[in-house]
Amino acid sequence: MAIQLSDRDTLIFKYIEEHKVLLEKHISWFISADDKPVLIRDRLRKLFYLDYLLCQRHDGKLPWWTTPTKPLVYMLSPMTQDLLNIEYNQVDLSNPDIQRHLLEIANIRMLMLVDEKAGFLKNFAWSTEHAHKNNLDALLSFETETQKYSIGIINNQNKDHKEIEQNISKNLSDKTIETVWLISRDEITQNNLQKAFSNSSYANSISFATHHEIYQSGVIKAKWQNTSGQINLLCHETVNTTVNLHPNLSPAV
Repeated sequence: MAIQLSDRDTLIFKYIEEHKVLLEKHISWFISADDKPVLIRDRLRKLFYLDYLLCQRHDGKLPWWTTPTKPLVYMLSPMTQDLLNIEYNQVDLSNPDIQRHLLEIANIRMLMLVDEKAGFLKNFAWSTEHAHKNNLDALLSFETETQKYSIGIINNQNKDHKEIEQNISKNLSDKTIETVWLISRDEITQNNLQKAFSNSSYANSISFATHHEIYQSGVIKAKWQNTSGQINLLCHETVNTTVNLHPNLSPAV
């Protein structure tokens, strides 16, 4: 019997198309933000089995079928792309480095929703780079108790810092954003970026953090640094201890 696609299914497809690849936990958080039911595992299994969703790495088998706790990367199959009349992906989504980059961005969005649910921010809005073509990985805005933020995210870019600075310059000049977050996978990379931007005219508009820091503390409570390594707390309150909101969350592999 043919499966009838619901509004929730279409929303799932929308988020996967926006992020290109997603884990099940990401989808649950994203659709719950749209007031949709969050119990989606059985539905995802049906869609996967009927080839609406295809990870294209199972080699004709479904090894995850008997191991439902195994993280599964979802991406849109060619059939689904035709069904939704969307463009085919121009990047190699089976490349592990590309998948890791995209999943890290999805992690950041999920962490923002966790912080919103915890009451640390409100009026959260997010859009990925694919929708804006502005050389940023994502645009976001939100409010804390004392301030409004308009931020562009650059996630673990391997580009020369001069090229990154050009992207930052354009977006700040166009007033697309007011601040840039440069998020790195390790402290060595972060330190190198801080040194590279220490004399930049945009140094005061850039904040730095590692994935480990934001996974451990949450985005709002994270110890964001400037180019000199000084701490800037977004919540504008004294934080004496780190709240480990996500003990099992590690960088995407």
